This record gives sequence, structure tokens and C-alpha cells, in this order.
Amino acid sequence: MDDLEFRRRAYADPNDKSSDFISASTTNAGNRQFMGEIKDFNHKLARALHEPVPDTLPDKLMLSHLLRQPDKREGFGWRHLAMAASVTFALGFSTRFMHFSAEAEPLPPSIGQVAMSHVQWEMPFTQYVDEAVSLSTINAKLEPYGTRINDMADVGKVYYANHCMFAGGPAAHLVIQGEHDRVHVFIVPADRALQLVNSFSDDHYHGEVIPMTLNRLVVVSELEEDVGKMASKIKASLERAI
Repeated sequence: MDDLEFRRRAYADPNDKSSDFISASTTNAGNRQFMGEIKDFNHKLARALHEPVPDTLPDKLMLSHLLRQPDKREGFGWRHLAMAASVTFALGFSTRFMHFSAEAEPLPPSIGQVAMSHVQWEMPFTQYVDEAVSLSTINAKLEPYGTRINDMADVGKVYYANHCMFAGGPAAHLVIQGEHDRVHVFIVPADRALQLVNSFSDDHYHGEVIPMTLNRLVVVSELEEDVGKMASKIKASLERAI
């Protein structure tokens, strides 16, 4: 077996057990050295592939991704952009002789409307999900927001804990079992540009907003649920944990 054939077969299968390959790999000093280098490389590669991933890496990657997201609505594509450009042109042409005061500037979205829309959009998923979330997992999600839950017993069964996009930036989103229905809890940074309310509701959901040191606690559920009671319970646990 010549050197070219030997190296080709060594690259293809360094554990080749055929008699001619074994003979070539043991009788020639250069071949023995080459086989040693191949097996050493494969060992290092296997060890690198099995290097454990840090527990906090997924959260950091997700949060980094959310922070880089542009402030836009879901599904905003080129057709919407073309339509927006057309509307802008029409408005610009029709208002050449009109004067708008500073009060005409658009207001930021309502924190309650954002929360209810978010809950409604994710309901097909969050209504059935159960990730058996542990206290350590919950607090890993809450860590970027400078808070944590003191004890699982304080809040009850937690089905889901993750980051989400809330009015152009990241927020923590928990789904917790209430007395009647699942309750959605958002931890929203206090510097987010939003219209603030103490409570809100529509035909399907209602909620409360409670200010905290670094964030706003937003609790949303269906109309049968006592969101005020749940909000107070969660806020108390967060305060004790700080």
C-alpha cells in the first residue's frame, strides 16, 4: 500500500481493522506517527464537541437577540412599507397648507393594551404549555431585570417563564395558575415608553399595573380571575427577594 492510499484510508476511517491497513500503519515509522496525530486530533475534537454549555447562555443569547430587535410590529414587510410610504406622501401633499401643533404628535401605546394584545396573540400556546418551571429557572429569567421570586409557594404553579418583546424591548413573561384561570405576569422595565394606567380591561381580559423600583409589574387574566389579589401576592414575593 503506497503512502497516498494509506493516508486516504486513514482520513476516511482511522479505526480500519483490515489486515493490509494495520500492517501499513505498524510497519512504517512515518505511518505510525501519522496515525498518532490523526487519533489525537479526533480525541480533541470529540472532547470539544462534548463541552457543556453554561446554564445561563440561552437566556443571554435570547436577551441579546431581543435587545437588537427593531421597534416594529410583527409581520411588517415590504408591502406595509410601500403602503406607509404612499400614505406619507399623500399626507405630506394634502397638508402643505395646514399647521399641526406639538400636541398632534402620536402618543406611545397603552401598557394595558400592549399586555392584552400580547396575551391574546400567545394564547394558543400559553393556554396549554407546562414547562414544569423551577425556581432557579424563573430567577434566571428575572435576573436581567434586577429582581427575583423569593419562594415558589408565594406564587403557586408556574407553567412558563421566558423573555418576550413588549413595546419595542425585552420583558419577562411568566404564566402562573390563578384561582380560576392562568394568569400572565410581565416584568417591564420602568424606562419603557408607554402610557401608564393602574388598571385596564376589554371584553375578554383585565389587568393591573403596579410600579416597582426598576420595573412595572403587569398582571393580566380573564375576567373571572382576581388579578388584584394575584398582583399583590407576586409583588410581595418579589420585594422579599430583593
